[in-house]
Amino acid sequence: MRSAAPSATTALDGKSFAIGILSVTACVLFVGLILMGNAPTAQASGQNDRAGDYLMLTHQIDQSVEGVLVIDAAAKMGIVYGYDYNRRSVQMLMPRVRLDKLPDGREARRK
Repeated sequence: MRSAAPSATTALDGKSFAIGILSVTACVLFVGLILMGNAPTAQASGQNDRAGDYLMLTHQIDQSVEGVLVIDAAAKMGIVYGYDYNRRSVQMLMPRVRLDKLPDGREARRK
């Protein structure tokens, strides 16, 4: 009778399996970093958007407050909100700003 030949393969232990999974995950994340590394950065300051009769503008008020002006062009009204980074809260800074009562700059151009 022949005796069974010892197997050349060894069982995969938990440590080797974990190292293999982590290596594959690192490769996938590295490829993702390379592909997404050239994506443009998002900037909120000085941006605007218009949808119908509404217009939104952003502005840096000071070092810790970002302002958002929401204008309703049909009603000629606006509201100014401020986001305080330190407090992590949004506050209404100027409710019901009437756009028709704002100076239009004609006086400054005449001088």
